[in-house]
Amino acid sequence: MPGEGGSEPGRFVVDESSFDFRGLTEERLTDLLDEFTDELTDLVRTHRVTVSPWWSEAECAPGTELHDVLYEGGTPRAGRDARLRMVRTMDRCPKWDTEAAGLPDEVELAEEGPVLALSVGFAWLHATRGHHIGCLVFPTAGRVGWQSVVVGGTATSSGIGKDVFFLTGASSLPDFWRELFSRENVAEQSFVERAREAFPDLVFADSLTFRRFDGTYGEMRDWVVRVLSVVHDHFIDALAKHAGIPADVKAELGHHGLNLSPESPNTRAKAKIMKQREVVHGGEKYLCEWHAKKDRHRNRVHFSLPEQRLDGRVLIGIFVDHLDT
Repeated sequence: MPGEGGSEPGRFVVDESSFDFRGLTEERLTDLLDEFTDELTDLVRTHRVTVSPWWSEAECAPGTELHDVLYEGGTPRAGRDARLRMVRTMDRCPKWDTEAAGLPDEVELAEEGPVLALSVGFAWLHATRGHHIGCLVFPTAGRVGWQSVVVGGTATSSGIGKDVFFLTGASSLPDFWRELFSRENVAEQSFVERAREAFPDLVFADSLTFRRFDGTYGEMRDWVVRVLSVVHDHFIDALAKHAGIPADVKAELGHHGLNLSPESPNTRAKAKIMKQREVVHGGEKYLCEWHAKKDRHRNRVHFSLPEQRLDGRVLIGIFVDHLDT
C-alpha cells in the first residue's frame, strides 16, 4: 500500500483522464502537450509526482488511447518533438501503488458523471484517510481547484464524497497547501515547514513561536493563516499602488477583512520600544514594524517591509500577545 513502512504517500499525481484531444488541431495539440510537459517538469523539480501504471491506456478521443497518439503518432496528430518530450517526462515519473485496498476504478465528478479516472480514484482514496493528493490535469480540463469526487453511488445510495484538488501547474500550489492547514489539521511543529510551501514569497524567522500568543495554537492557527495569505498576496502590491503611504496601504488591506498597520508615530519615536520589533534572521537585523491585530489589545503578527536582503520578500518576524507601545 502507499505509505507502507510508515512513509507518507506522495502529494501529486497526473490525472490521465483529463487528456481530452477531441477537436484539437495539430498545432493546438502540439502547443498544449508542450505546455503540460513544462508544468509537469516544473512540478517534479520540487515534488514527487506519480502516475498510473496504465496512464497511456486512457482514452483521449473516441476509440483512441494516449498511447496511440503519443507513442505511435496517430490521430489526433501532434508534433513529434512535443509527443516524445511528454512521453519521456511521464515515463520518468514513478508509478503509484495499484495494491491499495479500496482503490476505485470509477469516480463521479461534478457535471461529468461517472468516469474511469484511476489517478483521481487514488487521490480520493487517500483523502478518505486524511491525506490529500493534488491531481495535475491537462490545460484544457475544466477541473480546477477543490472539486467533489464521489465513489460508490447507486440508485439508493449517494456514495462517499471527498474534495480533491485539481491543478494545471505549480502556480496553484499555494492554494493547495493553504487549505491543508485545516483539512489535515496541521500540527504546530509542522506549521512553518508547511507555511514555506503555502507562502513562497514570505520568509519565516527561526525564532517564531505560537507560544508567545495569548491563546493556544489551535485557537490561533487559522487566523494566522489568513494574515499570511493577505500579506503574501496583497501587501507588496498595496505598497506600490499607494506609494507606501501607511494610511492608504492600511485601508487597501482592510478590504480583505483584517486589521494590518504600521506602528504609530508615537511608538516609532521611542527607540527602546522599537527595538522590540527588531528580529535577527540569518545573522542580520530586520525591523518588523508592520503588524496584524487579532484583537484590540492582544495577539499580533509582526512583519517587515519587502527586503532586498531577502530578494524582495517580506519577513514574518514575531508572533506575540502584545509588544510595548
